[in-house]
Amino acid sequence: WLKYAGTGPACPPMAAECENGCGRSIPERPGPDGQKFRTCCKSCAFLHRTKGFCGHDITCDIRANDAVCPPWYWKSAAAWPGAFHEEVGGEYVRQMGTKILQRRMPKCQVERCERIEDALLWESYSARRAFLRERGVVVEDFKPETSESIAFSANTTLDHSVNEVWLLHGTSEEAAKAIARSNFVCSTSGCFGKGAYFADNSYKSDQYAKRTEDDAKIMLLCRVVLGNVKRLEKGQDRSADRFADDPAVDSVLGLTDNREFIVFDASQIYPEYIMYYRPDGTDSI
Repeated sequence: WLKYAGTGPACPPMAAECENGCGRSIPERPGPDGQKFRTCCKSCAFLHRTKGFCGHDITCDIRANDAVCPPWYWKSAAAWPGAFHEEVGGEYVRQMGTKILQRRMPKCQVERCERIEDALLWESYSARRAFLRERGVVVEDFKPETSESIAFSANTTLDHSVNEVWLLHGTSEEAAKAIARSNFVCSTSGCFGKGAYFADNSYKSDQYAKRTEDDAKIMLLCRVVLGNVKRLEKGQDRSADRFADDPAVDSVLGLTDNREFIVFDASQIYPEYIMYYRPDGTDSI
């Protein structure tokens, strides 16, 4: 799958280009009404009309460059394919994080949320995603709880053809900072053997979140490409990591008190957000 790594975002110029001037081609097929499209995708049309700039959904990214370019909303997107690492905060991402966590923890408040924009991690992740897309995946609708609270821009950049989802991972600040630079090490042992563990239930992930010096807790919101998923019977299976050697399985879905998603290959994970939060909503001292 490494053949996809390092592929730049530019695509060969086509005869018909998006009228918004983004440089991308419009779909060759006409719309349901038989009319030819004038823009490359709905996201580009909406963002250009309402915000004055261009951005693209996953279908457009795939058509343009196998979706190896970073999401349009990244501050560092223009620097691609150059090297970069930025941790971008802001009120918008803080509010999104609070909405996600409050679904299961109503009093929770996210004090700070940082978006990790790292060229090397994204290169590895997008290459693996492109490989699984080309290989083929059995598509399933997992309906993760996170999808109901994620912003429009984040959801439209998910590739459902490879079962790409947003999932949560409770951890420590030290581990989160290390993961933001070098990604997960899929060797943690748990109820389903060794792997990287995720949940779509914030209360479940909160059980593993560690406190910082000022008593906040840490949770990651990650993109995860599940690929072909092996569903396990309810209950623990501490040898489920045996499926890591099965070429037909890319991840495991276990069920104890909550759903747990286990991934064996770190390149199927992109740790996009670090959230600093207080479960009880109290202010820092």
